[in-house]
Amino acid sequence: MARRFKIDDIELTRALREGQGKIFAEDMDMLQRQQANLTAQPDRRLLNLNIDSGGVHSRRMISKAIRAEAVANRSVTIKA
Repeated sequence: MARRFKIDDIELTRALREGQGKIFAEDMDMLQRQQANLTAQPDRRLLNLNIDSGGVHSRRMISKAIRAEAVANRSVTIKA
């Protein structure tokens, strides 16, 4: 979690990390299944809900970065 308050508070940082880790761990099985489905069906269109806007935006940014990197790699000339 990004934060702009008490950034020097090591105990708060630890508590937040631990809390988020527990929450994420609770969802790990479902997240792994979702990733397996996305990997198996990469062209399947996802249903984007308002609550998912952060994830949707992240996926768009990652896809854009991957496309830009692919274009950049194609324009590199390898000299032997």
